[in-house]
Amino acid sequence: MQELEEKYQRLRLSTGFLVVQVGVCPYSWDDECGSFVAHPYNFYVFPKEFRGQDRRFLCQTRCINFLSESNLDFNRVFKSGIPFMNRDQETNARACPPLNGALLDSIRRQVVGFLSDSSQASTVLPAMSNYHRKLSYEELAVTFKDAVTTDKAMVNGELCIRVSRTKHWGSMGSDEQSIWRTVNARVKGADEREIDEAVGFRHVIDLLSECKKPVVGHNMLLDLVQLHAHFVGEPPEHLAGFSAMVHERFGTVVDTKYVISAVPSLAKHFSGGTRLDHVFKTVHQKPFMHPAIRIALGHERYDDSKGQHLHEAGYDAYISGYALLRLGHFVMMESHDAPQQPLPKNTTGLTPRLRDTATFRPYSLLWDRLSHVSNRLLTVGMSSANAAACVHLTASGGDVPMPATARPEAG
Repeated sequence: MQELEEKYQRLRLSTGFLVVQVGVCPYSWDDECGSFVAHPYNFYVFPKEFRGQDRRFLCQTRCINFLSESNLDFNRVFKSGIPFMNRDQETNARACPPLNGALLDSIRRQVVGFLSDSSQASTVLPAMSNYHRKLSYEELAVTFKDAVTTDKAMVNGELCIRVSRTKHWGSMGSDEQSIWRTVNARVKGADEREIDEAVGFRHVIDLLSECKKPVVGHNMLLDLVQLHAHFVGEPPEHLAGFSAMVHERFGTVVDTKYVISAVPSLAKHFSGGTRLDHVFKTVHQKPFMHPAIRIALGHERYDDSKGQHLHEAGYDAYISGYALLRLGHFVMMESHDAPQQPLPKNTTGLTPRLRDTATFRPYSLLWDRLSHVSNRLLTVGMSSANAAACVHLTASGGDVPMPATARPEAG
């Protein structure tokens, strides 16, 4: 266990590297066609600066080269990546006052006072910089909407903003108190929308956690550590706590690499190795030809067995789930002829290197689900650390954590 704990500590250090892709592939059962249907999605993600919280991350040449050779679109990452923050970061963000809050408060006070005094035809905001004028226009549009209109005014040779009421100004309220209620509600709503946008892709991870469907990956310990760090919070200090927290948050977690190594009748078919692309190729051959699995309409770009999209997170998620269904079917068919051999009691079914008796998840639970509730099963395959933007070399020169689908594997 000491060796496993040390490995976990090294993986915790890798969380300084950025997640740039997350692949999610839900599987559903089509009763009419008698097949599973895969719905793979590949998401580019990139955190945004929020209220002065400007995140920094590590990069390493080797991994950047690898991702470039795997056709990762870096422009798409940085220009249109979906924002995200974990729960701890969200808590800190909510505690941070908005930037330029004092300026915006003064604008609200002046405009509310103006709207409350029907004797005023208009009010002119103080002179300010171009940047602050831009913020002022945005604030007026969001908080006062169509109750006011704006135009330019020159005061003592300086450009200012003149604010006038419109015929709709009564929608704000009939007196100063009611106007403030409207303003405060709109400010709070805008604040929540801003935070919600910054939380971004974390909402998807929250949904996966809430639905408690099996989560599938391949050689996925690093994936899980990265997933926890970037979308939940700092991983627990020790391995036992991490293992318990993963199972509590996601329920059943299945590592297809571990499944192959744990079932002797499976392992003999993978003598050439258990690398993900090799596994996917093998489950397209006898004796792994069932069940039928097809790609959903609109996702046809992944409908190939040549692996041309290998290392793209969405594709890796797809083939991980695909492999699990084929492996599971093979084991179930075998179980009709011979009793299933139990797993050693000191294993979790999570990964061959993550053993913890307190969180034992035998693969027999999954096979039971597949055989009895296949029409209701939604298998989720994830590949989040293909996602890790960088390779991490530990200071000791020991392990070399790499993107999930590029990690060196025995055989």
